Amino acid sequence: MRKAGKQKVKATLKPLLKMGIFVLLSTAACPLIAAVQSTEQQKAEFIQLVQTGQLEQAYQLAEALEAELAGDPDFDMAYGRIALHVGKNDRAVFALERVVAEKPMWQQARFTLAQAYYKTKNYPAALRQLERLGTEPQADLVEPVSKLRSAVEWQQAKLKGYQRHKIRYGFGHDDNVNSGTAEDRIFIPSLGEIDVFPQSKASSDYFHQLGYSFDGRWQQDQRYAWLADAQLGATQFNQLSEFDRETLAARVGFEADYQQYRYSLRAYSRPLRLDGQLYRNDWGGQISGSYQFNTLNSLGLQWVSGRSDNRIDDRLNLTVHAITASWERKGNRWINQANVSVANERSRLESADYNSRDVSSLSYSTIWLASASHILLARAELQDVSYKAPHPLFRVEREESLFSFTASWMWQYSASFGTELRCSYTNKNSPVTLYEYDRTECVLGASYAF
Repeated sequence: MRKAGKQKVKATLKPLLKMGIFVLLSTAACPLIAAVQSTEQQKAEFIQLVQTGQLEQAYQLAEALEAELAGDPDFDMAYGRIALHVGKNDRAVFALERVVAEKPMWQQARFTLAQAYYKTKNYPAALRQLERLGTEPQADLVEPVSKLRSAVEWQQAKLKGYQRHKIRYGFGHDDNVNSGTAEDRIFIPSLGEIDVFPQSKASSDYFHQLGYSFDGRWQQDQRYAWLADAQLGATQFNQLSEFDRETLAARVGFEADYQQYRYSLRAYSRPLRLDGQLYRNDWGGQISGSYQFNTLNSLGLQWVSGRSDNRIDDRLNLTVHAITASWERKGNRWINQANVSVANERSRLESADYNSRDVSSLSYSTIWLASASHILLARAELQDVSYKAPHPLFRVEREESLFSFTASWMWQYSASFGTELRCSYTNKNSPVTLYEYDRTECVLGASYAF
């Protein structure tokens, strides 16, 4: 009887015990299940943010998930890429190093890590990652690897300093050498209609150009460097020898390069010789600064103050102040830049105040890297020119506008030798017919760098 009673108690307690264990385990597992569900929801939200291009929000969510998901190669890869896109390059390095440690054969991850090292200016580490990709990376990485290697090597050479030289030759045609008018007669208030002097009429001619350029950088340390550059050119016309000219544009200065911003100070001189004698010299100083606010976009600001000294006519001597704001966006194959500039040019002779003017300009340029050897460039500019006093002869205050467009096709056969076909068009409108003109110039040239 006593044994039967014990068995009856056990039979009664057994289902109750199972139920208690189930309730206990369920209660303990609820937070864990909720946490797993919450993480999965956050991962899904992260993927959706990336797909919709909301990169800042995606990065913030990835930061919140890092403590939980760090070490998951797929998450770390996505986290590293997003960090690069929003300019958090150091965080990108940490995430991508975890990926490569976990999956050393993942070529895309190793290449992205090389990009992150490049962004943090750790160029030796970037080269090591590119070398570990081998001589034959996967097909879709061949061109990106080549471009990144070139960029890294260029930056390393920059840190060591460099001196580069280039010589170039061009042959072309200018359909309005002297920017003359196409009209035969013009109106002068005090004289009425008169014939345009031959020297003021549009003249066309073929020309030869020869040029030399120098670009030098002497690095003091990773941040500071001395700079010097110069461009020397000579243009000779077949028939209109009075417009033969020699030009020099030279600058020397100092630059400080930080991770996201840089500034430079330079002095410049630009003398011009026309028909064998010094015609004008522009000289002064400039302060430039730029800020890289993410991997694609940067903003720039430049201030220029100087003088223009004319050796032939004192009435053309000017004091110049100008400010320019710029925006630049660099992609894999495209570089786009927009500039807004305001300049004030004042005559240094009160009697020649009619040569004083304000110039506002807007320009936009785009560069397309069609391939490793072909580059296409286009640039458009619009200027508005307002003179401060009436012209003494035409008795009007000139409000002029100028539009110019330039297109170039550059074919780089090797690191040293290249060719270029460049055409430009300029149109100027003015209330004075004598100063209106159209001008088209095309040049076919070759260059050698050493």
